[in-house]
Amino acid sequence: MYDDICTNQPRKEMLTESENNLKLYSDQQVVAGIKELFEDRSFVSGMQAFLPLELSESFLNNYSKIKNSYEFQRDIIRPLLKFLEQISMTSLTGSGLEHLDPQKKYLFISNHRDIGLDSAFINLLLFEKNFTTSQIAIGDNLMKHRIAELIFRINKSFVVKRTGNPRELYQSSVSLSQYIQESITKGKDSVWIAQREGRAKDGNDFTQVSLLKMLALSGRKDALKYFENLNIVPVSISYEYDPCDYLKTKEYIDRLENPKYQKSFNADMASILQGLKGKKGNVHISFGIPLNQNISKISTETKSKEILSELAKLIDTQIQSSYKINPVNYIASDLINNNSNFSKYYTESERKENSLYFENILSRINHSNQKEARKYLLGIYANPLINQHKISKG
Repeated sequence: MYDDICTNQPRKEMLTESENNLKLYSDQQVVAGIKELFEDRSFVSGMQAFLPLELSESFLNNYSKIKNSYEFQRDIIRPLLKFLEQISMTSLTGSGLEHLDPQKKYLFISNHRDIGLDSAFINLLLFEKNFTTSQIAIGDNLMKHRIAELIFRINKSFVVKRTGNPRELYQSSVSLSQYIQESITKGKDSVWIAQREGRAKDGNDFTQVSLLKMLALSGRKDALKYFENLNIVPVSISYEYDPCDYLKTKEYIDRLENPKYQKSFNADMASILQGLKGKKGNVHISFGIPLNQNISKISTETKSKEILSELAKLIDTQIQSSYKINPVNYIASDLINNNSNFSKYYTESERKENSLYFENILSRINHSNQKEARKYLLGIYANPLINQHKISKG
C-alpha cells in the first residue's frame, strides 16, 4: 500500500471509511464486541479446543465483567500470551525499556515476523513494566473475518487500508499519518507499526522508505522536526525459531512456480494459528534508543528524499544490530556456505539437531525445486546474522 501513495495529489476531505478505520473502539463498543465474540459458537469451540480447560472456563466466566480495552488486555490477552509463552517458547526476554519514559508516548517501529504476536508481545512487555500499551496498526487484509476484526479492534488496533484506487489510498494515508502524529504528540497513546508492509519472510529486516513517506505526509513543512516529535523507537524482535518457517518457504516456492499466486485470507489465518502454537525457542524483544538525537544531527539542508533514506538506515541499524543471534543462525549460515566458519558459536550436536530440523521441513515441501527451497529456508535464519555483520563492519 505505502508504495502506491500518490504524494502529488491535492489534499481532499478524508473519507468516512478512513475515519472509521482509525477510530478506536469506545468502551461501549468494547463491551458489545466482547459479548459478540464470546457468544459466537465457532469462536468459543475453537478456544475450548485450544486452551486448557481452566483457562477457557475462566474466560467464559469473567468476560462479561470486562468494561474496556485495558481490562480485556489484562484479563484475556495477558493470560493467553502467558499460556502461549509456556507452550511454545523456551524463554521470553526483553531489554531497553529502562531507557524509555513510561509517561511519554512513542512510535514503535519494529521488524515484522509474526502477523499477530509481534505487537502482542511488545505490548505484554510494556504492560508488565507499567507502560501504557500501544495502539496497533493492522492491515485491512486481516479484517475480512468478523471474529478476527473483533479481536484486533477490541485490542486497541486501527486499520491500515491496503486496497483501493490511488486517490483512496492517498486520502487514507494522509488520514493515517495525521492520526499517528496526533496520538503521539497529543499524549494519547504510543503506536506500533511494522517497518514494512507485510512480514519479512526471508529474514531481511529493512524499513520501507515508503512507510516513512506516508508518516511524513503530516509534516511537510519541517520533516526533521516532525520526525523528532514522533519519538521513534526501533524495536527488534528475535525468534530463535520461526513458527511459520515452513509456511513461508512453501509460499515462496508456490510463487516461484506460479507468478499469479494470490495468498488467500484463509492462508493468513493459517499463519496466525501456526504462529500462536508453533515452536519459537528463545524470543527476545529489544527496545532501542529514541532516534530524536540522531535526527537532530541531520542537516536542515538535506533534501526530503535523503532524510527518509537516512532515517530508514537509522532504524535498520538499531533493529539489525539488536537482533539476538542464536546457534541456529550461525548453523544456517554455515550450511548455506557448506563450511564451519561459525563453529565456535555452536556444538556439533546443535548442528546435527538443527540440520535435521531443516531437513524435516524441506521433506514436507513436495516440489522439484528443493535447491531453491533449501536456500530460502536457511536464509530465513542466516540473513539476520549476515545483516548484523554488515553493520559491524560499517
